[in-house]
Amino acid sequence: MQGLSAKTIENRILENYVEYQYLFIEFQSKFLSGLYSRYQSVENGNLVLYFAKQTHQDILRRKDYDLNFNLSYDNFWKNHHAAKLTPRSIIKIAEDTFLPKETARRKILQLIKQKVLNKKNRNVGWLPSEEYKQSYNFFISKEIDNVCKLISFICGKVNYSISTEEIRKEIKDKFSFYWFHYLGAQLEYLKLWNKQFNDLELVLIFLQVAYLFTSKAKNRYISHKNLFDDPSLLKEFIGASISATSVSDVTKISRATCVRKLETLVKLKVISQDNNTKRYYLIPNITSENLILRNITQKIVKNFSEFFFICIRAINSKT
Repeated sequence: MQGLSAKTIENRILENYVEYQYLFIEFQSKFLSGLYSRYQSVENGNLVLYFAKQTHQDILRRKDYDLNFNLSYDNFWKNHHAAKLTPRSIIKIAEDTFLPKETARRKILQLIKQKVLNKKNRNVGWLPSEEYKQSYNFFISKEIDNVCKLISFICGKVNYSISTEEIRKEIKDKFSFYWFHYLGAQLEYLKLWNKQFNDLELVLIFLQVAYLFTSKAKNRYISHKNLFDDPSLLKEFIGASISATSVSDVTKISRATCVRKLETLVKLKVISQDNNTKRYYLIPNITSENLILRNITQKIVKNFSEFFFICIRAINSKT
């Protein structure tokens, strides 16, 4: 662990960028698809994450006064029940999530109707129904497994030996600590893309097209710099394409909506469509000509590198 830093992890990811993206895009695709499926939109899911992070933050504050306080996954709903709601104005919520104020207000009301959010002492918070809690335990358990795989991959790249089982045990033992930081990374990820697309479903759909490239190129040593300096690297894998039906099947977004949003991505010159097959693929020169995409991907790597560093440092202190 001596000499390890968030910057070291960031550099390792950038050096092994396509190999990392193969895992990361699949991970994010499952994550965003889950948000869409559970809350009927990624924007709704973004707000749930925001309020859930506040809950974990309040639980962590109680650890400050009791060093033996149980932060575990098994104890989570007990801790959740005792957590206090922090007053948040619509303006503050909109600023933090990069959603228009009226959109944030409307979607919070939708989530209250869905019994995911609720009010307590006039404050809105993540107060889900008992039925939701049961489904939460199921999908979060899978999400923990996926997070462990990513952390395990990073450990391998920084020559740190720890098993996936040890990582999983540590995350479950100190669940609110790790999940507070994890949700923070995901919220920042969504904010970065929302600033660019102003439509989080576009991100989910774009990931399906991008995944095709990484799945074909995962065994090639392609760094972030290589990818954005040499557009010919994409041309080699131009045959990787996907249909609107397949995008719909993976994302759970209706096919009609997928077609409309794929056409938006075509207009933005992020992807292209084959006139004969009607399938979609990455534009070969997207990496060399899209400076915004280059900057966003670097910021995303930096964002998650900080999360990985926090996790590895904390896990190392226990093992």
